[in-house]
Amino acid sequence: MPQPYYALPLRLDEVLQHKSHPTCSLPQSIAQNLYLMLTTHFNESRFDESFGCSLWDEDFSNLANSRWKEDIRQSIEASIAEHEKRLTQVRVRVDLTDQEIQLDRTNRRVKRRLSVWIDGVLARTNEQFSFQRSLFLAPLSTE
Repeated sequence: MPQPYYALPLRLDEVLQHKSHPTCSLPQSIAQNLYLMLTTHFNESRFDESFGCSLWDEDFSNLANSRWKEDIRQSIEASIAEHEKRLTQVRVRVDLTDQEIQLDRTNRRVKRRLSVWIDGVLARTNEQFSFQRSLFLAPLSTE
């Protein structure tokens, strides 16, 4: 059975050359969309200003308490409810830790690492779905 979802990144140059674009499965497509939500700030998308989450607004905040984590968790959960209808019974968990990063042989830096776990059920098949990503904060970056 062909996989009907386009894989990211979109390769419009290949589409314009009438080549087939890489595809992916439903869980992979949902995971790609969740990752985009996490790494997109509100008003970044010209087509939907509500796409994204408040993580960018809180990126340099010095607050690392449970209220900060709860605000981020709620923002992610609300974004999923609004923009990822293929997923139901969504549960979001976030954790904030400090991680030492080796810059070179002699220099190290401690960065805040936000880990996000998203669990739910695929609406189409009732299969369990799990997603986990970690992002470094201040400035926001991926692993």
